Amino acid sequence: MIFHKVLEIYSKYYICLHCVGRMFSLLGTSTTNKKRGYSLLLSLTMENHRKYLSNGDDQQAEALKYLKILAENAHFLPAQKVLENEGIEYSEKHPYQACYICHDIFSNIDNYINKVKVKLKGIEFNNFLVGSSPDSQIINNEDKFKTEFKLLEAEAFKSHFNRKIGKKLMVMLKKTPEFNNPDILIIYSLSFDSFKIDIIIKSLFIYGRYNKLIRGIPQTHWFCKNCLGKGCEQCDFTGKQYLTSIEELISPEFVKESEATDSKFHGAGREDIDVRMLGTGRPFILELRNPKVRNLNLVYIEKIINKSLKKKVKVSNLKYSNKKEVIKLKAESKNTKKTYKAVVQVQNRITKEFFEEKLRKLKTIFENQKIHQRTPIRVSHRRVDKVRKKIIYKITGKYIKSNLFEFTIETQGGTYIKELINGDQGRTSPSFSEVFKIPLIFIELDVLEISI
Repeated sequence: MIFHKVLEIYSKYYICLHCVGRMFSLLGTSTTNKKRGYSLLLSLTMENHRKYLSNGDDQQAEALKYLKILAENAHFLPAQKVLENEGIEYSEKHPYQACYICHDIFSNIDNYINKVKVKLKGIEFNNFLVGSSPDSQIINNEDKFKTEFKLLEAEAFKSHFNRKIGKKLMVMLKKTPEFNNPDILIIYSLSFDSFKIDIIIKSLFIYGRYNKLIRGIPQTHWFCKNCLGKGCEQCDFTGKQYLTSIEELISPEFVKESEATDSKFHGAGREDIDVRMLGTGRPFILELRNPKVRNLNLVYIEKIINKSLKKKVKVSNLKYSNKKEVIKLKAESKNTKKTYKAVVQVQNRITKEFFEEKLRKLKTIFENQKIHQRTPIRVSHRRVDKVRKKIIYKITGKYIKSNLFEFTIETQGGTYIKELINGDQGRTSPSFSEVFKIPLIFIELDVLEISI
């Protein structure tokens, strides 16, 4: 049945060894499509040569017919040699005819390899994956061919092309393919007479912790509210609401060293602009997009950043990360434990005894209990208006003077500390102000520790 199909195909079309083998690729293993195609034509040649050498006239005539199909239509050299040795003349039909299915794409695969070599120049990577996007003409032409000859065991054009390119590149680059998470993805857009190559470079992820040592800096870039980043008089044509950010201070050195096109900052939550981030710092992951260099000297980068940003920002614990850790960082930020130091003021003087009495009450009411916080007024323009339940783990306090004192508060991530203190007009309940029965005025806030 297979031999009959092959002869039926070559009676009408010329297809290359790659494609004839590919039409039956689900049958038999541990070989290539080209070798499978060659084996099919060789087996047909041998079988019909045997029949030709038999004594039956009918068998000889049929065998000669098939040998000529193989020699003339399939341009198969062993069949041509058989006829030449038997003294039988044959005439190749269109000896330079292109494959009907692939138009000789698979016979000229080196053309596709040489161009990608140029494209990859200067890009550092450890592994790769090949993909392809054949145009509709290639797909439709092959589908019609399979339908015409009722071929059900064929391998798709894309699969064969990707594997052929991948094997060649593996040898040339001395690097292995990676099917799940490759450093680079090489995409061929194919037509019969041309092709285009796109190189998609996987982002490089760097984990670290940052300390914000001064107030007045947001975590990430903020567009000007008035012009939305276009530039106007209000923002001095910078397009920014704030002059700089943690992201803008940290990322340039990474972008420079990795030769990335740009970057994206992922933080485990964020502190307010007027809040310092002290202690061991806030976890972050910097995503470097389209990096040409993947093997970075993180110790060197850390030193450069910390030296240039001395007394402003500090980074530490730099190491390589991945996309999964970004998702995990975002998902777990609300379940972190965070320790804050808040400096608080009151308008009227209070005694140390009064403060300590209220502190004991705070501990009784809040420690290891949930509070309800409706989205604060100050962020309601950019946050969903809803009630959040947050746990307060521990509270300590220090009486500094009659109208000034500080609290150290250990809470669940995402707790609004300023509103926990002042009550935010009843939107956070209970609050410290409720317990003290006097307005507590927030002065300063620092994040002391973030535990993940």
